Amino acid sequence: MNGLLFGLFSAFSFGTADFFAGRASKNTGVFSTLFYMQVVGLIFLTLAVTWYGQWHNLSSIPHIAAAGLWMALDLIGILFLYQGLVSGKSSVVVTIASSFSVFTVVLAFAFGEQLSAVKLAAIGLTLIGIVLTTLVLSKRGERKSGRKLESGVVWAILAALFLGTAFFGLRYPHEALGGLVTVWIGRMQAVILLPVVYACFKKRVVLPDKKNAGLVVIVGILDALALVCYNLGLGLEDTSIVITATSLFAVVTLLWSVFVGGEKPAWNQWAGIGCTCIGIFLISQL
Repeated sequence: MNGLLFGLFSAFSFGTADFFAGRASKNTGVFSTLFYMQVVGLIFLTLAVTWYGQWHNLSSIPHIAAAGLWMALDLIGILFLYQGLVSGKSSVVVTIASSFSVFTVVLAFAFGEQLSAVKLAAIGLTLIGIVLTTLVLSKRGERKSGRKLESGVVWAILAALFLGTAFFGLRYPHEALGGLVTVWIGRMQAVILLPVVYACFKKRVVLPDKKNAGLVVIVGILDALALVCYNLGLGLEDTSIVITATSLFAVVTLLWSVFVGGEKPAWNQWAGIGCTCIGIFLISQL
């Protein structure tokens, strides 16, 4: 199996997880959903690491610290993403957040990877798509009320920045620890630190009801599986290839939100979504 295919598996898992996370967050709350999905992910990954006998990889303190750092940035990005999913349309928020691949590619270029003119053009197309997606226009092409931004846009942009940085850095601990152990470290520290952070900000963790508990379990497993697939892909392909394939999760969430959630993006948002997806696709081909 090649790295691109792992990236596509990651995209499907992320996209499905984000759709259900948005639903769970609206009823259980962003903070509670984020905490319980980390717990589910930790249990799932503990079983996986035990099954494959990879506990011996936890032998390098510097690499463990690096994994903790990058996974912490990933956790913050997820928090921003879920906050955006609660306040805005899933199709719009996730599309903007999926542009994190642009930041990852730019960082990879800054640290030595080559960035061709075609890839630069693809990044530009993606940014144009973000602008089109963020503006709320009427059917006649006029703004509904001045320069109004779609709800959840700021959260989505913050999510893209943090996720893009995290996914750039994950290559380094992965090379020493492997995909399963790297994500396990992130889930372990999240389960320990989130209650402390919530207490500082006076946020309560609420138990989900039976319906939402099922959603949280699905989200926790799929999100952990997506990160594992991404890390496995890094061992087979360049970062720019795997990250852009993974960021196509926006298409998956869009399909869920339109055909199951009943959302109806405006015409300019469809155009923005199209530009963003085309830009991401072009980057993945280079």
